[in-house]
Amino acid sequence: MSPVFQAVLQSWSIPPAATFVIVLTALVYLHGWRLMRRAGLLFVPPWRAVAFLTGLLLLWIALSSPMDVLNGFVLTAHMLQHMLLMMFVPPLLLLGAPFFPLVRGLPIFAAREFVGPFLNSSVAHRVGGALTHPVVALLLMAITMFAWHVPAAYELALRVSAWHQLEHASFLLTSLIFWWPVVQPWPSRARWPRAAMVPYLLVADLQNTVLSAVLVFSDRVLYPSYAAVPRLFGLSALQDQVAAGAIMWVIGSFAFIVPATAIAIQYLSSKPERAKPAAKREPSSVEALLAALPNIPVFGNFLRRRFSASALQAMWCVIVFVVAGLFFATLSSTPSDDDQALHFRHSAGPFTVAVFAQRELHAGAVPLSVLVQDRGSDNVLLNAIVDLAAHQPGQPPPKLSAQASYARSDNKLLQSADLGLPGAGEWTVDLTVRQNSQTAEFSFPLQLVKPARQVEFPWSYAAVVLFGMLLYFAYVWRHRSLRVQPPIKCSPAA
Repeated sequence: MSPVFQAVLQSWSIPPAATFVIVLTALVYLHGWRLMRRAGLLFVPPWRAVAFLTGLLLLWIALSSPMDVLNGFVLTAHMLQHMLLMMFVPPLLLLGAPFFPLVRGLPIFAAREFVGPFLNSSVAHRVGGALTHPVVALLLMAITMFAWHVPAAYELALRVSAWHQLEHASFLLTSLIFWWPVVQPWPSRARWPRAAMVPYLLVADLQNTVLSAVLVFSDRVLYPSYAAVPRLFGLSALQDQVAAGAIMWVIGSFAFIVPATAIAIQYLSSKPERAKPAAKREPSSVEALLAALPNIPVFGNFLRRRFSASALQAMWCVIVFVVAGLFFATLSSTPSDDDQALHFRHSAGPFTVAVFAQRELHAGAVPLSVLVQDRGSDNVLLNAIVDLAAHQPGQPPPKLSAQASYARSDNKLLQSADLGLPGAGEWTVDLTVRQNSQTAEFSFPLQLVKPARQVEFPWSYAAVVLFGMLLYFAYVWRHRSLRVQPPIKCSPAA
């Protein structure tokens, strides 16, 4: 295995907030599934639990693996990431019949007062029924795929981390809606006959083929960002685009045609059966399931003597919500590397270097990432030594220097270092590359601005507080009828 390929495989960037949500979802599902098995509710067999957990694992891989780290350099990696999010993760999650295990695994108070009533509400039924109608699901999938592959929208997602995350979230959400009629997760009911899913999947494959063909047969690079960044693995930007379109064509067709073929074979081989008396079914109502939730002692005998079971359940729910909310808000505040941009690229001697940093640089510790390539072949050089120094023009060069290393970078093809630049204004960065007896020097300007004085608004914490307030008002609104009932008057006995 080549050193470059090893470096690619080691390029992982674990998103803290997404990882926390995925792990928490897996724990809630497993807890609920275990409680259901213990209670004798066996309508979610082990293979469904394995399917759900596999879907969560693939989702984490799509967001953390080298596919995410390299998606700003290689369109092929970005396309593989999209294929996982749209073609593999959603059907696996739906095959896990997630509703009952997830509801069962929640704190009792949350399941009884919030999730259960919401899932059984007429609004949820109407909205869910409208979104999962096959025609609507097919249109949503098509609109999302074509809209995000428009060059302007795609470039925006590459430049701004928030838009990139919105792109991935919309891919995952609309794909879950699309695959709903195909998988039909229990206990939902099909809107169309099972045989209708064959043309449904074939139309989706046609949409995928059209978009893939645009990428494969285009005679120009559709996304300028990939033409501007250094090329990796010997592929030009146009060749990378063709390869990405081919991957989308092949994997997408496989994901659509295989289940369509399986459904067609199942439909054609089925034999009509005589009507049989309806067998006894397991309860399919969320409220019926919640009624079987056991009362779990949380705070011990001391609290049980002073509070009712409902009060203890409410206290446990609040504690879990606050702890999980604080963890999520804290992890969501972690800065992302998705907003990095190319600041300098030049060739000198036997080397070609490219320097990446945040789009807007503030005075202080300035992180810089450097890619070193062979000038003749564009091969990545992993054994080069990179030294950085900086000074302001017209002033004696201070000793502001650092040596870059791979340990500081998520992308193991790049070496990173923090330069401590104390003041705003224009700086000159001197970069020296050494490999064996060969040396090359580079110099480029860097514009710094003063750090913003205003305190950044804690959006993640505010979102948790707002969500908590919405839950509180929903609880008050749901129980309002208990407080407005007129008192019962007893007439005197005759």
